[in-house]
Amino acid sequence: MFKNSRGIRVGMFVAGVAVLAATTACSPQQSAATSGAQPGSSTAIEANSTPGSNSSGNGESTNGSESAATSGSAGTSRVGECKVNTLKLTLGESDGAAGHIYAPIQFTNTGSAACTLSSAPGVSYVGTGGRQIGEPAERVINNRPVISLAPGETASAPFLFSPGAQVNPEDCGAEAADGLRVYPPNSTEAMFLPLPNVKSCTTFGSESNFAKVGVVQAGVNNTVIG
Repeated sequence: MFKNSRGIRVGMFVAGVAVLAATTACSPQQSAATSGAQPGSSTAIEANSTPGSNSSGNGESTNGSESAATSGSAGTSRVGECKVNTLKLTLGESDGAAGHIYAPIQFTNTGSAACTLSSAPGVSYVGTGGRQIGEPAERVINNRPVISLAPGETASAPFLFSPGAQVNPEDCGAEAADGLRVYPPNSTEAMFLPLPNVKSCTTFGSESNFAKVGVVQAGVNNTVIG
């Protein structure tokens, strides 16, 4: 990857990412909007369409045991799972450390009834026509809390990636991408999160080139995986 502007920082995706990589932190801001964002502008990014039919083939790393916890609102497995037609997708405030960028992928319930999310979403970079670029983000699943979202509530999954494709694209055969394809947890339908001026590696010579995504947790700004 709008309607509500929330001052979201996603400088790692814009042209200024070279500066971000040098300082290992990002400060430019983006907030959710219905149109494509311009580098350096304070606009919003939100999923607003379904991508092409290509499968994401997401990898999954599962460690520890599953659990059903009451997080956010009262979590319960008896409430129906959130579907793509009642979810709004946005990218939250980002932060950088040790050559990596952390940002929460936010899911907001836009329906009229409570729904649940549990486990990690599937995430991959896509180009024109929904073509997947590079490897999907590794799904790191240490537990599976059941997060119940009342209408209007938001939960988030931590997303971690290296800015290497933006700073040194020649090192990993990087290609320009239109944004992210995101499969909500336990969903076979995807959402699309448009992102400006972003690239994705097509070859992977080191672990730092890989993206990772954790389980959905209560709260809007989760950035800790595991």
